[in-house]
Amino acid sequence: MTAGTPARSAHSSGFTLVELLVALFIFSLISVAGVGLLRSSSDSQLAIKEKLTGQAAISRTANLLEADLAQAVARNVRDVSGGSRAAFSDGSGEQGALFAFSRTGLNSGGDNSHPSVGRVAYGFANGALTRTSWPMADGSEANEAAPLIKDLREASIRFRGDNGSWRTDWSALDAKALPRAVELTLTPNGGAPYRLVMLVGSQLRTELTGDENDDAL
Repeated sequence: MTAGTPARSAHSSGFTLVELLVALFIFSLISVAGVGLLRSSSDSQLAIKEKLTGQAAISRTANLLEADLAQAVARNVRDVSGGSRAAFSDGSGEQGALFAFSRTGLNSGGDNSHPSVGRVAYGFANGALTRTSWPMADGSEANEAAPLIKDLREASIRFRGDNGSWRTDWSALDAKALPRAVELTLTPNGGAPYRLVMLVGSQLRTELTGDENDDAL
């Protein structure tokens, strides 16, 4: 060591091994906390997105169901094999359906001056609520079923009759009878059930017996 050069301590030349280990430990804690915070934020965003997507599907289904049931008509129909179908059924006579009914406004020919009467069915299969439509009331093939809400655990239906009571079946003696209202309960996997209650038709109970009455619509 030359004269006039100050002595350098051991700490002035760098960190000790203990200091490095402490620094690395603190850095690892900060990193773990940061990753946990990012993961929590990401999981929260995914949960919110799934919740909003589910709510949107419920809202779309409710609007579609309300529009369908508002145009329900007391008009029995015939299927492709010539068999008779009641104006409104609980699905027991139509495979895979929760309920099915005749409705006006399903015009497939583009002639808006003559509204057509078709058929609509809501079903539950493979954890999904589906909607199937027939373009014409009599003798037409069904369109492909469209899924409306997926990831459901259960779907149940009730019907309200003219006397105000609720029932799980709709096998009225009158093939043209319509319920006053429909209650559809949907239970998603891991979630609380949704309950949709809709009025059926105009409540005027206009009876249609065949194509000759379509102009009355």
